[in-house]
Amino acid sequence: MQKEDLDYFRKWFLDYVNQFSSPDSFIQENIRLKIEHTARVCENILLLAKAEKIGEEGYRLAETIALFHDLGRFEQFMKYRTFKDSESENHALLGVNILKNAGILSNLPIKEENFIIKAVEYHNLMEIPGCAESFEELLFYSRLIRDADKLDILKLTSEDYEKEEKYRNPVLEFNMPDTPGCSENIVEDILNNRMAKIGDARNRNDVKLLRLSWIFDINFPATFALLKERRYLDTILSSLSGTEEVYIIRRHLDNCLNKSD
Repeated sequence: MQKEDLDYFRKWFLDYVNQFSSPDSFIQENIRLKIEHTARVCENILLLAKAEKIGEEGYRLAETIALFHDLGRFEQFMKYRTFKDSESENHALLGVNILKNAGILSNLPIKEENFIIKAVEYHNLMEIPGCAESFEELLFYSRLIRDADKLDILKLTSEDYEKEEKYRNPVLEFNMPDTPGCSENIVEDILNNRMAKIGDARNRNDVKLLRLSWIFDINFPATFALLKERRYLDTILSSLSGTEEVYIIRRHLDNCLNKSD
């Protein structure tokens, strides 16, 4: 991939998302949220890619994947007013279809085009499909976007939890109720070093724990270093009630982070 390709993709992306601009403040807030999220994921993926020293062409490919990873979010939100895939449609597959229909990747070498399409498709799955294991480069870029994406969602949500209640964005918590307690399944997943499932989430506490469980799908040393430096997990944990259960989870996650050194 050449620099001119990436320049074209950046311009196409901005032209595409601008069509979703709306006078409705709720819609506009969340469209802007995803535009800004995309920009930060691009920054994150470059930080991780440069730590892995993959070279200029690799950096451009990584940034392109980040640029397009949430392309489906804009149409999703305009149509369904939610970012919850189970109540709308899979935003990754929606983005893949948009890319294919637009044909903007067709001038790239077929391998790079496939990497972008597949990395976008895989970025929000519980785990990368086993079929990707035999394609080392695809696996690398898929892991890269998953880490970069998680870093920014953790940033967004931790900052949201620091705000006064009336300023929080309910969309970030999938409009879940603010009820006490936590899902036993989600707690069990965390204590067994597994990513929790959105289907087990019943309230805002569960959404917070689900995102904390992402530590078990972090792939690169630089990602762990950034998590420690930015203290997103601490902020999210501090927003939970100080129950014995939360204390146990905090201690377990601290141990997991320390083992990553």
